[in-house]
Amino acid sequence: MNIIDELQKPDLIAQCPNCHDEFQLSKTILFDGTKQFPPKAEKKKLTLTEELSEQNQKIKDRLDALKKFKISVDKTSEERALSTGLGKVMQNVLPSYKDFDSQVSVADCRFIAAQLDIIIFEGASNNHITNITFMDAKRSDKPELASNQKQIRNAVNDGKVRSELF
Repeated sequence: MNIIDELQKPDLIAQCPNCHDEFQLSKTILFDGTKQFPPKAEKKKLTLTEELSEQNQKIKDRLDALKKFKISVDKTSEERALSTGLGKVMQNVLPSYKDFDSQVSVADCRFIAAQLDIIIFEGASNNHITNITFMDAKRSDKPELASNQKQIRNAVNDGKVRSELF
């Protein structure tokens, strides 16, 4: 006797692996998967195949979007790292430029590389400070101050600068 015929007996009960409900196997469509599918099973197979294909396409589209995002993030990170590195090099190289040294004595400069790049104590090298200047070195193609640098500029312009002894 055929195993499918045996499974179609009305007294055999099965349990759904998803919802765990019990049902009679005789009320289901049982068939040999190595042969031609019955029309209902073939229709269900086609539906599931289409759904799987759609899901695969969604996954492919998402992977493509993630790759583009990664490239974008990598490029932004690289630009920031380059800009930061360039700033650190600039603060050390800047004093060696003749135009810089003609305006300010390198001996009067202190390079801090935080918030602003340089504090100039004009006259410190001669033991006679006449002025204190907060300076930031910028690339010529991106000369705008950052928000916190603008706040420093505004505090200086508003006279909100003091000297304290600790």
